[in-house]
Amino acid sequence: MNNLRKQGTLCDVTLVVQGKHFPAHRVVLAAASHFFSLMFTTRMMESMSPEVELRNAEPEIIALLIEFIYTARISVNSSNVQSLLDAANQYQIEPVKKMCVEFLKGQIDATNCLGISALAECMDCPELKAAVEDFIQLHFTEVYKLDEFLQLDVTQLTYILHQDKLTVRAEAQIYDAAVRWLKYDVCNRQQYIVEVLGCVRFPLVSKTFLSKTVQAEPLIQDNPQCLKMVISGMRYHLLSLEDREDLGESSRPRRKKHDYRIALFGGSQPQSCRYFNPKVFYVWTDIRCPFEKRRDATAVFWDNVVYILGGSQLFPIKRMDCYNVLKDSWYSKLGPPTPRDSLAACAAQGKIYTSGGSEVGSSALDLFECYDTRTESWQVKPSMLMARCSHGSVEANGLIYVCGGTVGNNVSGRVLNNCEVYDPSTQQWRELCGMREARKNHGLVVVNNRIYAVGGQGAIGGLDSVEYYDIAINEWRTTAAMPWRGVTVKCAAVGDVIYVLAGFQGVGRLGNVLEYHSDTDRWVTCNKVRAFPVTSCLICVVDTCGHSLNVFSETLE
Repeated sequence: MNNLRKQGTLCDVTLVVQGKHFPAHRVVLAAASHFFSLMFTTRMMESMSPEVELRNAEPEIIALLIEFIYTARISVNSSNVQSLLDAANQYQIEPVKKMCVEFLKGQIDATNCLGISALAECMDCPELKAAVEDFIQLHFTEVYKLDEFLQLDVTQLTYILHQDKLTVRAEAQIYDAAVRWLKYDVCNRQQYIVEVLGCVRFPLVSKTFLSKTVQAEPLIQDNPQCLKMVISGMRYHLLSLEDREDLGESSRPRRKKHDYRIALFGGSQPQSCRYFNPKVFYVWTDIRCPFEKRRDATAVFWDNVVYILGGSQLFPIKRMDCYNVLKDSWYSKLGPPTPRDSLAACAAQGKIYTSGGSEVGSSALDLFECYDTRTESWQVKPSMLMARCSHGSVEANGLIYVCGGTVGNNVSGRVLNNCEVYDPSTQQWRELCGMREARKNHGLVVVNNRIYAVGGQGAIGGLDSVEYYDIAINEWRTTAAMPWRGVTVKCAAVGDVIYVLAGFQGVGRLGNVLEYHSDTDRWVTCNKVRAFPVTSCLICVVDTCGHSLNVFSETLE
């Protein structure tokens, strides 16, 4: 039929666009477009006219649409997508409209998202509108600093600023966005000051920022209603946590912006402590680290604090060293009731759970203890089903999983493949399907509801094998092997990627950082990034989102 159209054979209508003629068949156009179907199957004048003029149309775009109607092929690109979407929307050619929407979804960035949002609104594309809103919410801290943001009208602005899912480091960034918009055209926008600043959740703004920056803002000083909002926020901070009432939207947290890094602490070499940043060209940065030497300790991160537990010198260390990531400060607390080394730990719901371990060369323990970070108190919990040390422990879906390790003496004891899980709500343990390989001193991390066991030492030496536990079906499955074999593996997961950052082979240490991409089941050796030099290090993932919060509060950079 396309050949017939090109030859002008059996064509019964000609579309006229800006003087250009496009012969076609009514039945084909009507089958592809609801617009043409109504035009040609009702008593409209166009149903009998040999020529139909399409006003406000572009000849090049109509040519592409006719070609698509006959061949189901069309080229959508950045030059024609807006015109194609407009025409496909007008002539109700849904497949083309859908292709344009998919193309635009792939083009969304901070510089164009607000423009695409306006286009989606105009073209009645709810799917595109939703995609843009998701992007704006996730990347708000980039979007609000661009000129396009300042061009929004007050309705569009307040709609965005009210969203719970705006991802920000602190509520002060919402305040900064509101003030930037107001000051862009202060004469015409001052009438909206109460409405716009009413979007800021002042109880969530820090006391320092409220007193030093917000109260000093002339726009607020001259407006009694805005001053009341600020005072309400300051009063909220004066109340104890127990006395703070739920103030509805004004105290409801936004979605937090995360900045995950992997922290490594020297352990046997305490002066060597660093962050590994997987997002910024794999940068290593130093951490100030004054704590003393610890052998066979463990580290856990919870609510801005790294807790370093257990370990020994000549004797087990009783103290728990704590590092506040935001304040870059160290302090000490009382450690586990039973000091020991070769233990494992993980955090869940404000509590740190320590499992197993041994007392300087003695047999493995079945101990299980819990530290409440809110009350700063320790409790002994029901013992594990099996004593173990040099094992792994992770939290997933509120449950505590322990896997592998060794029973008996840490040096000569039997290596385990045994796994068990603890439910804090029932305070009970139950046994799980065992790993395919027995292993100790292995890495244990959670990625997408799977628990990955990485390398470690087996019954006859170092392992390069990797396996994951599928929580949903209680089964371990093998994945791609590491391109390196180690008797100790120090790894952590950020997003879908597992990073092996340190390890010992028996006669040498890991040379370069290794990456495992869980979505493709593929290992990559980062030849340009050297591994952490201390194989007995402690490792945990931290969120450094507010690391520069004090500077940020003053400058809002």
